[in-house]
Amino acid sequence: MATERDSLEIHVDLCELRYKALEDRMTRIEQKVQDISIDVQDFKEEVRRGFGEIKDMLIAAKDEKYKTIVTTAGSVVIGLLALLGYIVVHLK
Repeated sequence: MATERDSLEIHVDLCELRYKALEDRMTRIEQKVQDISIDVQDFKEEVRRGFGEIKDMLIAAKDEKYKTIVTTAGSVVIGLLALLGYIVVHLK
């Protein structure tokens, strides 16, 4: 029986099978890498959206804090004006 070492035809046929198997493996690896790349891109987009939401929440909190400060300051000023008015009216 002829072996690969003895027959060029057998060697060529076996190499063809080996290269086909390698090509199939490389194709599967490329597909897996592509799937991983898509997953990473999706993850990056999700992280961007998450940071966008956090940014919006911080801006809203800052705006709410500003409104609270303005309302509180306004209430204090009105209270002081009322006190000043009371003192002026009752000073006589």
